This record gives sequence, structure tokens and C-alpha cells, in this order.
Amino acid sequence: MGGYGTYLGFRIRFSDDVEEKAKAKDLHPKLLGGMFFFFALGATGGITSLLTSDKPIFESPHAVTGFIGLALLTVQTILPALFEGNPGLRNVHGILGSGIMTLFLVHAALGLQLGLSY
Repeated sequence: MGGYGTYLGFRIRFSDDVEEKAKAKDLHPKLLGGMFFFFALGATGGITSLLTSDKPIFESPHAVTGFIGLALLTVQTILPALFEGNPGLRNVHGILGSGIMTLFLVHAALGLQLGLSY
């Protein structure tokens, strides 16, 4: 979801095709909003699993990167509302979004490593 959502974000910025831009503008926030929803559900499940296992919540790097990623996604969600007053925030939104997706790739690798350690 995040990879395709990021692609759509770049299509909004760089496509010359008006129809493609319109479709991307429609789907981009929906897709990434869905990603946020499912990641938040995953975080809830992960925290519940740790609590029922009597393990510390923020001990693993996977948990820390997940928390940071969700916090940054929250900031990322607010930025488009501010675009009209400051067009430079589009650049911040694009750079931050790309950074968040990189963070979630690291998060996925840490999750895989954590899962294989059991």
C-alpha cells in the first residue's frame, strides 16, 4: 500500500497527464489513509501481544521504528491541509513521505528478524 501510495504521490507532482494526476489525487490519500489504519491495527496487536507475554513494550527496535513511523505519518497527514498557505510544504511532504517509506522498509526487516528469532 505504501509503495504504490508513494508512487501516486510522485505522479501527482511530476505527471503532465491531467487525467492521471486527477486519479492519483483521488487515490493517494485514500490508499495511505488505509495504510495508516492497518499499521495502527498492527501496532495495537503487537502491543497487546507483548503485554500478554509480560514483555516490555518498547524494547525491540521493531516497536520503536513502528511508533516513530506512526507518529511521522500523523504529521504527514496534517501537512496537506497547510499546502494552500505555504506551497513549500509540498516539498516537505514529499521528502518526509519518502523518508517514512524508507523507515517502514527498515521496520519490515526488523519485524522479519524479530519473527525469525522465536
